[in-house]
Amino acid sequence: MKKIGYILLAAAVLGGCEKDDPMRYDMSQGRVCFPGATKDETNRYPGYSTADSTFYASLTFKQQPEGAESAVIEVPVKLIGGAGSADRQIGYRILDEGTTASESDYAVLGATVPAGESYGAIRIRVARTPELDAEERALVLELTDSPDLGIGLAGYLKAHVSWHNMLPRPVSSSQWKIYNTFINSELSATSSLSDAYSQAGHQLLVDAFGWETLPDYTTDYSYYLDAWRAKLQDWYDQWKAENPGQTRIHESGSLKGQEVTVREK
Repeated sequence: MKKIGYILLAAAVLGGCEKDDPMRYDMSQGRVCFPGATKDETNRYPGYSTADSTFYASLTFKQQPEGAESAVIEVPVKLIGGAGSADRQIGYRILDEGTTASESDYAVLGATVPAGESYGAIRIRVARTPELDAEERALVLELTDSPDLGIGLAGYLKAHVSWHNMLPRPVSSSQWKIYNTFINSELSATSSLSDAYSQAGHQLLVDAFGWETLPDYTTDYSYYLDAWRAKLQDWYDQWKAENPGQTRIHESGSLKGQEVTVREK
């Protein structure tokens, strides 16, 4: 009787799941999510953060042709299931929380997975405005079901899209490690978190090393880390000597309002 009871209970649970979501175990429809679940995906499309289960896509007009008044950001979307014989629409919605852009700042040009492809994109045209010299605009997206495609892996359904006219933020965990290796904060030197990032800290690395786009962390740095840090500190000391009374101040991040300092260890 006990075994029969367990079987009936399992049947009831499975029956309930199928009634609530008849497509739950049917992958023939095709589903979508943002990339980042595997190393290959992260290498091809860096930007996924395990800290908040969000895919980050960012654009700076500093890297666009001079005089460009707009640019297009393509947010990659991964198809789970077989490629289709026709273009398929990706469902999405814009979340209020985290979104700072107004409707006049952007236009969604399309959201499709092309026929025969395993990746698609949400394409967003963004406008360049004077405010972007000092602050970014952001759009937070969440994937939803569409008539063509369902949603895929939980934890890979949200994207944070930003644009500005400042230095390009690090994207990969290796680039974040470079930033935290050289710029002092409450984070560890090996951290790949973005909590302490500021344009002021990044600008110091640009001025000393020419790193507008931060490099990946490799043995070129780990083997000679003390020498690299000493070089950065020497440059900063020389700059302060040539600019009496001036310092670099974090304008954002967890150290906002404090002086930028070089990490010693």
